[in-house]
Amino acid sequence: MKGGIGLLLLLLVATVIGAGCASGMAAESSVELAVDAAPAMVESSMDAAPAAMPASMAAPAVVEVPVEVVREVEVAAPAEEAYAAPAMAAAVARDGVAAEGSFSVPSYQQIQAAVAAQNRIIVRTVNMTLVVGEVSGTVDEIGRVAVDLGGWVVSSDRSSRHAGSIAIRVPAQFLDDTVRQLRQLAVEVEAESSTSQDVTDEYVDSNSRVRSLRATEESLLELLSQAADVEDTLLVRAELTQVQAEIEGLLGRIKLLEQTAAFSLINVNLRVAPQPLAVDAGDDRTFSVGQNGRFRARFRPPGGIEDFAFTWDFGDGREPVRGNSSAPTTEPGQRVTATVNHIYDDDRDSPYIVQLEIRGTGPAGVVEGTDTLIATVTRAPTIEVFAGESMVVEEDTAVAFRGSFTRPEGLRDIQYRWDFGDGTAPVSGIPEPGVTNAFATHTYQDYRPQPYEVTLTVTAQSDAGPVEGFNSRWVEVIEARGLVIGGWSAGDTARTATRALSVVAQGLGTLLIWLGIFSPLWLGAAAIVYGIIRLRRSRRERRAAALAPVAAPAGDNGGAAAEQTA
Repeated sequence: MKGGIGLLLLLLVATVIGAGCASGMAAESSVELAVDAAPAMVESSMDAAPAAMPASMAAPAVVEVPVEVVREVEVAAPAEEAYAAPAMAAAVARDGVAAEGSFSVPSYQQIQAAVAAQNRIIVRTVNMTLVVGEVSGTVDEIGRVAVDLGGWVVSSDRSSRHAGSIAIRVPAQFLDDTVRQLRQLAVEVEAESSTSQDVTDEYVDSNSRVRSLRATEESLLELLSQAADVEDTLLVRAELTQVQAEIEGLLGRIKLLEQTAAFSLINVNLRVAPQPLAVDAGDDRTFSVGQNGRFRARFRPPGGIEDFAFTWDFGDGREPVRGNSSAPTTEPGQRVTATVNHIYDDDRDSPYIVQLEIRGTGPAGVVEGTDTLIATVTRAPTIEVFAGESMVVEEDTAVAFRGSFTRPEGLRDIQYRWDFGDGTAPVSGIPEPGVTNAFATHTYQDYRPQPYEVTLTVTAQSDAGPVEGFNSRWVEVIEARGLVIGGWSAGDTARTATRALSVVAQGLGTLLIWLGIFSPLWLGAAAIVYGIIRLRRSRRERRAAALAPVAAPAGDNGGAAAEQTA
């Protein structure tokens, strides 16, 4: 009996292989849609699509194609509410759309019949990038559009105020209408692409393999009923389990293909539409070939914008210069970009259009601004200007300024202009032929902590056009020193004396403090010195007393004689 079971299994495997080949060849002339219930694993394969269908879809379903008729297979009927949106989305039948955007609920047979009617299984995907006024609200609106059309939201991201994304699925027949609605939600459609994937061959092949495996399953079930002992039963059961697992996998893939063909995927990337930003790139400029040009722009960002990035495109084909450094100015609300240097090496394409773009982001959103200026590059000579060294002067004192400049050949109508930086009218002059100096005298009336910027500008005309050069220096204005006689200043002398007296008083105070702190030591040392002196004096007195002669008694002649002698 074991040999018979083994032989039958070998014959069964050969039959399955032959049937699979024959089914694959027959599938080329007919498309047969399997309607077997998909396994539970497929319920999560549709990008988090709802996992259940209404009870109205639970009726047995047979999908017919022009050549063959598949046997009836019951369709599983999960809970109604979870699958309500996709079921409405599958309104691919004739009465799919009702008045005022409502949908009739078709049966699941109608969904598959609509797919089968195409004779091709096409999976469509649309990718869009939209510029919108507000990210979070637009994400909600796109989700409502999908639900209203019978679709659902696959995923969404609104973690940033400036950008976000959402993915939705909608019925395939409503894809174009959905895309048009999404365009209307945007301020600008930045990018849009659509792809289609034909999976008919895979769909037909999977159905053919399912039919072959079904036949194998029936044969194995018959063998299982005829098994005489446990070993044969286990052998057939193992083969049957493998075949059934392969059938379940194919059914899941078939269900996935059907659903992805019935519900198209739309991936939408969102970014906030920037608010306008007032930008001033400066006046039009003229440069000589090889001259270093300095560019700096001013702009006024709204409140709540903290980070800025700028790009200078100088129009000569070189890589644009980018930066993110800016600083406030003395004028409230105004900022300036960092200074950017650029040298034009050729004048053949002059004038050049210099474009500036500034983008700012912050809690208030996104701002963008642009501005342009014309850079004219010529072969004109360059005027080098030197305004002099920085200096310190007193207020209300006349200051003489002396600058210098070069006079290349071919220049005419040379003029210079001194701008003293304190709001007074500039002083202009015309140098004599051959003179390369510019003189001016100015009095600063007011003292201020910040220095004044003094600029000397020299202009001229040449055959290549106007030529200009400039240079700046700093002048610090201090308070007047007061009465000064013959170089002697009462104010300075008083301040010097005051400082000297302060130093002396500080020294005396420090000395007294030290004496007070160390007074015990000083007193102890004085007591010791005094004791030593007294001790030495006492010793000398005793020594002198010991060396003096002893006095003789009265009436003693010898003593009298000695006393007389003394």
